[in-house]
Amino acid sequence: MPTPYFWFLAGTGSWFMAIGMQNVLFSWLVVGVLNAEAEWVGITQSAMMIPAVLLALPGGTIADRYDQRRLLMLLHLVASGISAGLFLAVANDWLSIPLLIAYAIGMGTVQAFVMPTRDAQLSQVAGANMLRSVTGMTMTQWSMQILGSLLAGTARWVGTVPALGLHSLVLLAGILPLRKLSSPKKRQSQGSLHLSDVIEGVREVRQSPALSATLLLAVAVGVFFIGPFLVVLPLLVRDFYHGGVDQLAYLNMAFPLGTILGSLGMLWAGGIRHKGEAQIVALLFGAGCLFMVSFGLPFWGTMLTVCAWGVSAALFINAGRTVYQEQASVANRARVLSVYTIGFMGAAGILGAPLSGVLVDAIGPLTTCIVMSSAMVVVVGFVFLRTSIRQVQ
Repeated sequence: MPTPYFWFLAGTGSWFMAIGMQNVLFSWLVVGVLNAEAEWVGITQSAMMIPAVLLALPGGTIADRYDQRRLLMLLHLVASGISAGLFLAVANDWLSIPLLIAYAIGMGTVQAFVMPTRDAQLSQVAGANMLRSVTGMTMTQWSMQILGSLLAGTARWVGTVPALGLHSLVLLAGILPLRKLSSPKKRQSQGSLHLSDVIEGVREVRQSPALSATLLLAVAVGVFFIGPFLVVLPLLVRDFYHGGVDQLAYLNMAFPLGTILGSLGMLWAGGIRHKGEAQIVALLFGAGCLFMVSFGLPFWGTMLTVCAWGVSAALFINAGRTVYQEQASVANRARVLSVYTIGFMGAAGILGAPLSGVLVDAIGPLTTCIVMSSAMVVVVGFVFLRTSIRQVQ
């Protein structure tokens, strides 16, 4: 009989399959269909992530107080409706930059609630080995993103409109496995929310050297890695490789493939003992990969480099998520995890994506990779020397 963890992974898989499709289709609508300039690529991608800054903390508070299963089902339904709206708009030739920004804000808002809710729900269905449970979730997340990218790549042959319709259905299908999960017997008081409730997660992170040091690294990833990934890579496909939506899909598949390989390697090695040092090593290796992209490699070389980048990301993601799952208090777990979400998504939306767009317009995509990778090395060096990251186990 399937376990609750199985149904949890099934629901997670549906969401991230849709995310994999969205990463390709949304980017291609911006760079391939509308042929937008680099600044607008950065702005549209930023609109997808900025809601995390405003809503992740309230989202984490709500997840700590209400039925996480029902909340996720509702969020899947809302996201499916937003996706259906984009499907209808493209089908009727209403596509425009303002419409894509509106779509991005809508989906980003849903994502701001989904991420802390799902991360908190993991602690309810995980087994005794949290690192193994986190790694299983990471592998599911990225393997389904590969499948989603592959499905989105078929838009070259079947068309963008059918691919967008499938995206909406995949989101809707995620409700089915979530129905198999049981609701918790007890939840916190469902009274009105107060500011003190919302910022409790921030307070807990600030008071923990392990959580605060890990958060600094997550912010650096948002600015110097996620921004270039979402902005520079699609522009490289269009302007440097002169490729189409299928090549963008292949490049988006390379990163999660590396993440899966890295996660499998971690399981084979028996886990991570020094989680702080592992994050430092992972980010330095990732910076090296981003620097390699700047050499203007053949497309297959860039795919291999991005895949290697994904291997390092597996080490960073699994170590960081495990630290937050293990260090957060039970009462505030979703709120603490929402702070981690803000570190990634907020930094990418406010700084990473817009900065990448401006840099690409000013110095080109290849030189932007040099600037971003070098900046990551500087920040990682600062965190290593000035925080307690080395002591994080």
